[in-house]
Amino acid sequence: MLTQRAGVGRIERQRRVLMKHKLLLLHGSGSQWLQQLQQQNARWRATQRRGTRRNFQHDGSFQQAVAPVLLVAQCFCLMPVQGLSAYSVRKLHFTWRSWRTCWSLAFIVSSLLDTVFNINLMAHNALDVRNVEPIVFDVSILMGSYLFLQLARQWPTLMQHWARVEQQLPSFESWRQQQRLARRIRRVAFGLFGISLMEHLLSIISAVYYDYCPARRDPIESYFYKSGVHFFHVFPYSNWLGWLAKVQNVLLTFAWSYLDIFVMIMGIGISELFSRLTLHLQPLASRSMPEIFWTYARTRYRAIVELILDVDDAISGIMLISFGSNLYFVCLQVLKSINKMPSAVHAVYFYFSICFLIGRSVAVLLYVSAVHDHSRAPLRLLREVPRQSYQEEQCRFASELVSDEIALTGLKFFSITRKLFLSVAGSIVTYELVLIQFHEDKKTWDCHRQPT
Repeated sequence: MLTQRAGVGRIERQRRVLMKHKLLLLHGSGSQWLQQLQQQNARWRATQRRGTRRNFQHDGSFQQAVAPVLLVAQCFCLMPVQGLSAYSVRKLHFTWRSWRTCWSLAFIVSSLLDTVFNINLMAHNALDVRNVEPIVFDVSILMGSYLFLQLARQWPTLMQHWARVEQQLPSFESWRQQQRLARRIRRVAFGLFGISLMEHLLSIISAVYYDYCPARRDPIESYFYKSGVHFFHVFPYSNWLGWLAKVQNVLLTFAWSYLDIFVMIMGIGISELFSRLTLHLQPLASRSMPEIFWTYARTRYRAIVELILDVDDAISGIMLISFGSNLYFVCLQVLKSINKMPSAVHAVYFYFSICFLIGRSVAVLLYVSAVHDHSRAPLRLLREVPRQSYQEEQCRFASELVSDEIALTGLKFFSITRKLFLSVAGSIVTYELVLIQFHEDKKTWDCHRQPT
């Protein structure tokens, strides 16, 4: 009996020791798990930032993302829309009785006068591809500034439609996704503004120090004279008129760059709408979802398509001017590349300018054609739907994706897709082969032949 009790006591002591070891092991694992959780929490906090009042006011909308770019454009007489700095599209409005509208109308009138004087200068000289260049440049900006004035009248209604479509889409998953559109638009717009400014400064340097006209007193006067030669063909030279000609030239140069920048940011904004819808569908496409889910997806897709039709009606004229002027000036700059450069500064400026022009033209085509590319993305997801859950709504959605060509157009003459790139490249080669046959290496103007 005593032996049995001793055996039971020994087993009990072993059990208690084992339990004690288990408790220690569990305590150690729990402490380790808690430490890992704290480390993960610390790493997550390191990726976050303290929110500000502006963060909560910014809702990730296209209007808030594009507002700084439009405000800069208003400084250069374009897009006279009121209420751009507000956080609600309801405060957007257009009125003829504002300094922005008067500023834009004054720019249109000055561009018209600049065009008339350039036509007068060409009428007194030989008709040549290079002599037509200032007229094509002025007419493009004149038509573009007029179309921007018309767009400003439609902008409040267009942005209200855009905001309604954005509200129907799935909400953002994080603040990074919410601010992605604004960061992308501002990076593209202000990056191109900076490069355009650099190109203009290089043109001033090359003209002031290496295009000196002996008939003028100093290089600065020579530069102003060349900038306003179409004015001084009619009026005698004066410093104030030279300054006015230079200001007009700066405004025209900015407006020309802004044509392409505006087209690009519109393409970015529409592509982002399709991306938001696709990101929402992507993790759910391979699951067996009810038919009402695909009805929701199709109706949201159709809402974006209806918005694209309204946007295209509003900006298709600007699209045509942007692509047409880029095609002309790329052909002209490639033709000028045959000429012998008078100095190293001229060579640096010219090749920087032509690379920027070609790069900007390609960027316009790629950003705008991305609308068509992103509109086709849901079709790939529909092919991942399980066979047993494939219903009539998915078939209807797929047929719309296959049959409809969703793309922005150039005044309905052509749709802007990636296929257009090869067509434009082939046109440039064809035009260059024709222009080279009539090319002569000579200056576009002779300061000695102009009245002093």
